Amino acid sequence: MAWIALEGMRFHAYHGVYDAEKALGTEYLVDVYVKAGIAKAAATDQVDQTVNYEVIFRICQMEMEQPRHLIETVLAGIIARMKHQFASLQAIRVRVRKLHPPLGGRVEQAWVEEDADFVASCPRCKKKHICYGDQTCWCKEANLHPATKETLIRQFGTTCLCESCVKLYAG
Repeated sequence: MAWIALEGMRFHAYHGVYDAEKALGTEYLVDVYVKAGIAKAAATDQVDQTVNYEVIFRICQMEMEQPRHLIETVLAGIIARMKHQFASLQAIRVRVRKLHPPLGGRVEQAWVEEDADFVASCPRCKKKHICYGDQTCWCKEANLHPATKETLIRQFGTTCLCESCVKLYAG
């Protein structure tokens, strides 16, 4: 596994709760660190076999272009888009920094950072797999009968099963 990072992505955006922030905008820096397997990319020298950092940049750019009140909301949007784009994410760290926030005095930056680790153990077979633990997780699209889903939740809780175990129950 490797960390793929983009640091210091700079954007002028219109996030904030004050009218001046919404009208004039502010400078922001965004850092994204993604943990993913790179063996296929290294062996094939093909960009489609890795987490493409141009795509990371575009995801951040799209989120920064949508005015929000809170940088927390921007950060959550970046992580959600990353999970949808790259199914092989094992972990992610995102930091959104607002430079010189208008707080009535000199402040270099305000920032919010979130770390998420998506590697889980299957509660049935104990095999490691990727689990987002929310509605964006791949297993939510598994074609399981409602009674089977209910039985699995009763037996294993709400933690996702690995792909092999889901296929076993899907038939």
